[in-house]
Amino acid sequence: MSRIDGRKIVGFAVIGTITMLGIGQIYLPYMADRNKLRGLFEDEQSISEQEKQEIQKLMRAEQQEMNNQATTPGSMWRNMRR
Repeated sequence: MSRIDGRKIVGFAVIGTITMLGIGQIYLPYMADRNKLRGLFEDEQSISEQEKQEIQKLMRAEQQEMNNQATTPGSMWRNMRR
């Protein structure tokens, strides 16, 4: 392999790297649906009213539990593990 062939390989590698960075910086954040890429999308019709109420009830119970735990003294390290 000659010296010119090595320069071509390095050139193609650099162009490929720049192309991938460009796609990552321009296409993904602005053109692709970010929620679908992250798996955060959710159909709103898939949750019934009963399920919504149950979720709200659980969230209220968790908040109440957190408020009760915040008022009781305890170890700083134990609180960090939760």
